[in-house]
Amino acid sequence: MTTTAMTRHVLPGLRPEPLASYLAGLGLIRVLGEQADPAATAAWTPDGLAIGTTVPDIPAWLAGEYVPAPVLSPWNGGSGFGAKDKEPVRRLEIIREHPSPRLANLRAAIRLTEQVMSMAREAGWVTEAGVAEKGRVILELRNRCPDELLPWLDAAVVLAGGETFFPPILGTGGNDGRLDFSTNFHQRLIDVFGASDSDTERARARASAADLLAGTQIQQLGVVPIGQFDPGQAGGPGSSRFGSADALANPWAYILCVEGAVLFAASTARRNQHAAGRAAMPFTVAGSPDGSDSGAAGEESRGEVWAPVWTREFTLAEIRQLFAEARASWRGRQARRAVDFYAATRTLGVARGVDEFTRYGLQQRNGLSFVAVPLDRIRVREEPAVRLAAEIEDWAQRVSGDASASVAAASRAFQKEHLEFARDGGPRALASMLAALTTLELAVGRSRRAKDAVPPRYVPPAAGFFDVLRKDESAELRLAAGIASCATRPAEGPPRSMRQVLLPIDPNGWRDSPLVAGFGVRPLPDVLAGVLIWRCRTAAADRDAARFRGVPGFRTSIPVPAADLHAFASGELLDEKKLDLLLRACLALNWRHVRYDWARAEPDIPDPTLGLLHPLAAGLNPGEPGDDEGGEPVPALAPDWATRLSAGQVKQVHTEAAARLREVGWTAAPAPPGGPARDGIRIAAALVPRCLRPQATLSMIAFRANPPSEETEELS
Repeated sequence: MTTTAMTRHVLPGLRPEPLASYLAGLGLIRVLGEQADPAATAAWTPDGLAIGTTVPDIPAWLAGEYVPAPVLSPWNGGSGFGAKDKEPVRRLEIIREHPSPRLANLRAAIRLTEQVMSMAREAGWVTEAGVAEKGRVILELRNRCPDELLPWLDAAVVLAGGETFFPPILGTGGNDGRLDFSTNFHQRLIDVFGASDSDTERARARASAADLLAGTQIQQLGVVPIGQFDPGQAGGPGSSRFGSADALANPWAYILCVEGAVLFAASTARRNQHAAGRAAMPFTVAGSPDGSDSGAAGEESRGEVWAPVWTREFTLAEIRQLFAEARASWRGRQARRAVDFYAATRTLGVARGVDEFTRYGLQQRNGLSFVAVPLDRIRVREEPAVRLAAEIEDWAQRVSGDASASVAAASRAFQKEHLEFARDGGPRALASMLAALTTLELAVGRSRRAKDAVPPRYVPPAAGFFDVLRKDESAELRLAAGIASCATRPAEGPPRSMRQVLLPIDPNGWRDSPLVAGFGVRPLPDVLAGVLIWRCRTAAADRDAARFRGVPGFRTSIPVPAADLHAFASGELLDEKKLDLLLRACLALNWRHVRYDWARAEPDIPDPTLGLLHPLAAGLNPGEPGDDEGGEPVPALAPDWATRLSAGQVKQVHTEAAARLREVGWTAAPAPPGGPARDGIRIAAALVPRCLRPQATLSMIAFRANPPSEETEELS
C-alpha cells in the first residue's frame, strides 16, 4: 500500500482580512477535508493560510476534482425560482444540462427544490408577486431536501421559536439587496467549469485557482459581484477615479467564500439553547459602532461577525467543533454584544486554541448595500481586571436613551468606554469607564422620566477597582480618592458619602437635587468649596461634635499627601481635566472600609494659609502640639471660615487661624502674606479631603517664618 506524504502549503492569497479571503480559507479546508483528505490541517500564519495535506497540487485538485455544495435560495427573488427571474433561470438551465458528474448533487437539489416550490404555489405560499410565506417554504424545503443542501440552509436561515432569523454573514437569507448569493455562486461555477469541463477549461480553472492561492493576478480577473464580503473589490459609486467601476474578483474567491460561510451554520444545540435568533449564530453578536474609527451612532448594521484565527494546526473536525461550540461566554452566558465578546477574550471565555479574532461589522455603507468592515484585530489574552465590569454594567443596560437627549448621550458615552475597558483593561480605561458611569448617573438624576424608570444603582466596594486604578498613581488620583472617600459620621443613621453629597441620590432613592449643586457644571474648586460650606453647616450632627471647638473637616477619608493639596490650592501644578475624570471615577465606588496610606510628600512651596488651616481641619490630632490633656474641646475650623474664604477674605481668616493656633502653643505661626489676594475658593476646596500629617507642614511653615538662631526662640 502506498502512503502519500503530507505536504505543507503556505497560501499568501488567503488571509484573515478581508472577510472574503478568510471565508475562502475556511472553504478550502472544508472541501479538502470532506472530499480529499480528512486528515488535512489548517493554521493561520503571518505569511497566509498554511494547509497540511496529502493533496500535492491544490489548484489542480480544485480544477479537476472539487465537487460544489448545493447552494439554493428559492425564498429570494432573483434566485432562479421566481416567476419574473430570467438570468438566474438561464444559469440553472446551464447547470441542469452540464455534463460534469461533479455537478450531480447540485442538479439533484435543483430538481427537489422545483418540486417544493411547485407544491408551495399550490398551497398559496408563493404567488406571482413572490414568496408570501417564507418560513413555511424554508421549513418544507429543509424537511425534504438532500443532506448535501442542509449546511447551506442552516447557514443562511435560522428557524427558532416559530420565527425566521437571518445570520448577517449571509445577508438576509442568502442575499444582499438585489444580489442573490446562490445565483452568483452558480455563475462562478459556470465560469470555472466552462461549457464541458474539458482539459483546456480545467487548465484555465487551475491557473485561476493558483492565482488566488498565491495572491497574484497573472490571470485576468472577471466581473464578479463580491457583495458584502470584500469592500475593496465591490465596485460601485466612488470606487474609481472615473466615479464607478465593476466589481473585479477571482471566481474561485467567491466559490470558496460561499463554501466557507457554510461553517457558520447554526447548530441544533445552539438553536435550542438560545431562543433569540442571533445568539444561535456562531461568533455573531449585535452591531455596535463603538471601538471603530468609522463607527457612528445610529448607523444601520446587520450585526458583527468575530472571525476566529488560530495558529495551531487544526483538522476539519476540530474546526467544525470550534464553530459548532462557538464559545464566547461572559458572566456565564453567550456573548450577545461586542462588549461581551471583548470581555470573553479577556477572561478565558473563548475556546482554547483561538489566538485572536478579526471583528467585522456588517454596516450599511454603499446606498442600501452592506459591507463587511474590518473593525479590529483582538488577540486573546487574560486580563483579570476586566471582570470588574461585571459589577457595574447591569444598571447601565437598564437605562433607556428615550428619557432625554442628555441621558441618551451619556448612555452612548458609557457604552463606548465600557467597550474600551473590555478591550484594553488597565487603569486608564477603567477610570474612563467609571467616570462615564458617574456622568450617566448625573444625567439620569436630572431626568424625572429616567429616575422613575430605574432606581439608583448598587455601588460596588472600591477595593478591587482601587487596586487597578493605583497602578497608574498620580497626584490627581490621590486627590480624587481622598475627596471621593470623604464621609460624615452622624450621631444617628448611616454615614453620608461624598457621592451622596454631590449626586442627587440618598440611601433610600433619588433626590430632587444634590446636597451641593453644580458638580459636572461648575468648576471643581467652586463645588468643593461649597462642600466645605455644607460641612461647616452640618457638622454639629456628627457623633463626636462636642469634642471640637469649631468645625472639623471630614473625619473619614483616605488622607492625601500635603504636597498634592498645596499643588491643588496653587492652581498651577495639576491637570484638572484629569482630576475631574478621576474624581468621577472614584465617585462611582463605595469607599467604606477602604484604607490606604500614600507615601508622605511635603510641599516644596507650601501655601501658608492652607498650612495653618489643615491642622485645625484635622482637629489637632492627639500627640501633636495642641493635644488637649485637660478635657477642653479641641480647636478646629471656625464655622464661618469656609464662607469667608470663598468670598476672598483670605488674610482675615489667616490671621484668625494663627491666633487660634497660638492659643494652643504654636507661637511662631507666620503672618499673612502680602501681595495680591490668593484664591480663597481653592484653599477652601483643598480643605475638603484629609491631609496626611498636617502638623509636619505647619512645622515647615513656622520654621521658615522664624528660622532658629542664637537670638530667636525655637518652636516649642
